[in-house]
Amino acid sequence: MSEVPDWKHRADYIRTRSTRKGSAGETNIEPEWADEAFIDPHAVTFSPDPASKSGSSDRTIGWSETAGLLITVITVLEGTKVWGANAWRSNDVDQRHYENDKQNEGEQEEER
Repeated sequence: MSEVPDWKHRADYIRTRSTRKGSAGETNIEPEWADEAFIDPHAVTFSPDPASKSGSSDRTIGWSETAGLLITVITVLEGTKVWGANAWRSNDVDQRHYENDKQNEGEQEEER
C-alpha cells in the first residue's frame, strides 16, 4: 500500500509520547517519520496487529530515514481510508521482526 496514513486526529498524540508516558526515554514521533516507516519497501506488516484487542488495526514496522530509526506504526483501515492511530520507536521485539524479515529477503534474492 503506497497511501500514507491520515494523522488528522492523532498527530499531536504521537508528537507528545514522552509527555503522555512521563518518560524522557520515550521518543516523540513526527507524522512524517511515521509515514516514511509506513511506506518503507522493507517494512513488515502484521494484519491484524497481534496486540490489537479488537483485531481492527494493523502494525507496520519500518525505517524512517529522516528520524534515523525504526518506527512501529499502528493504522486502522476504514473503507479505503488509512487512519494513523499510534506510532513509536520500535522496541526490541519489533526490531527483530524487521531485521529477520530483511535477512529472509536477502536470502531469497541470493537463491534467484
